[in-house]
Amino acid sequence: MHHTAAPAEEADYGFRGPLLRSSSSEESTFVLFENQTNSPIKLYWLNYEGQKTAYRTLQPGRIHRQQTFVTHPWTFDNMDGDPESVVVDHKRIIFPKEEGDRRAILTRPTMRKWSPENHKKYFPKKFVDTTQSFLLCYRKLRKAHIEFLSSRTRRATNAGGSVGLGVFPIEIIERIIELAAPEVPYILPPDDANANAGASNDDDDDVVV
Repeated sequence: MHHTAAPAEEADYGFRGPLLRSSSSEESTFVLFENQTNSPIKLYWLNYEGQKTAYRTLQPGRIHRQQTFVTHPWTFDNMDGDPESVVVDHKRIIFPKEEGDRRAILTRPTMRKWSPENHKKYFPKKFVDTTQSFLLCYRKLRKAHIEFLSSRTRRATNAGGSVGLGVFPIEIIERIIELAAPEVPYILPPDDANANAGASNDDDDDVVV
C-alpha cells in the first residue's frame, strides 16, 4: 500500500519553480535506482496532484528497477538524519529517461564553497546577518589600525602586545568566514523544461566534494 503526503511547496526541493506533478501515463520506461549512501533511502513518486507517494525503501548498496512513465517525477528521502541529504546528479527530483542510461545513483550531496559572491544568495539569513555584524566590527578596527600606522607617533596600542582584529587583511577575514560557514547542499533544479521554467541553473558555482 502506498502512502501519500500533502503537495510539496515549490522550494521543498532546493529550487523555486512550479509545483511538480505527474502528467500523462503514455510513454512507459523505468528507473534503475542505486543506493550508494550508507543509509536507507525512501523512494517517492510525485502523483498527479503533486503529492509524495511512498514506494520502496532502498537499503545501502542495493539496486531497484522501478517501472514508471517519462512524465512522472520521482524524489527520495534519507531515512537517517536529514531527509534531504540525498541527491541524484545534484538534484532532489528526477524525471525518468525514455532511453539511454536510466540509472539513478543516490548519493550524498556535495556542499557549496563559500565566497563573497554567493554569500547572500545561498547561505542562511542568520549566518549572513552575523557575518555582517562581524564585518562592521572589523572595518571599524581596520580603519583605526590604518590611522594608527599613518600617525606620526605610532605608539603601541597596548602594553600587553595583543593583536587586534584590525591588523589582519581582508583575505584573512574572508578565510575566517569561509571556515565558519555552515554546510549548504549544492542542489540543481530538475531537467524537465516545464518543471524548471524560470529557475536559474547555477551549476557553474564552486562546490566542495
